[in-house]
Amino acid sequence: MSDTLQNGPGPLGFVIRRARPEDCGDIVRMIKELAKHDGLGHKVAITEEKLREDGFGEIPYFHCFVAETTPDSTSESTQIVGYAMYFFMYCTFMGRVIFLEDFYVYPQFRGSGIGTELMKKVAQVGVETKCTKCEFIVHDENSSARRFYEKLGAVNSTVEGDWRRFFWYKFDVPSMEQLANKGS
Repeated sequence: MSDTLQNGPGPLGFVIRRARPEDCGDIVRMIKELAKHDGLGHKVAITEEKLREDGFGEIPYFHCFVAETTPDSTSESTQIVGYAMYFFMYCTFMGRVIFLEDFYVYPQFRGSGIGTELMKKVAQVGVETKCTKCEFIVHDENSSARRFYEKLGAVNSTVEGDWRRFFWYKFDVPSMEQLANKGS
């Protein structure tokens, strides 16, 4: 698979490529936009530096594609207008899983094929790395995103089988530290 898609479909010229360390400022801005859209803007603590360290350090904790406009007759500049961030995990029932952590395209660029091409790149990685599925979470109020994913063939697994019987838990840092030091 080529890491870059040149001049996607539609009138807008764009490139889908792997993110680079210098893209982290744009990615953080889009993370904040997505969080704000989901009513979670107050929860964003990631910084450009932390993102750079976590994604481009010795051990990358995530991978990312970005959508970048291409220069045209009206402008020589380019702009990052979308991203798809993913990582790998393991399911003891199925094996390898690619998890789409974040996916965002600025509203004014939606409908141009950028979102479909970003998702296609993530799916290609999943196929090439022999993942058994691609999983992601969508905010319950984001009906346009749910329609988009379903149009691409995604299945809502919360209504499939017994998955509604499960709860999503987490340990925050103080809780992890307390647990890690329990009985020490």
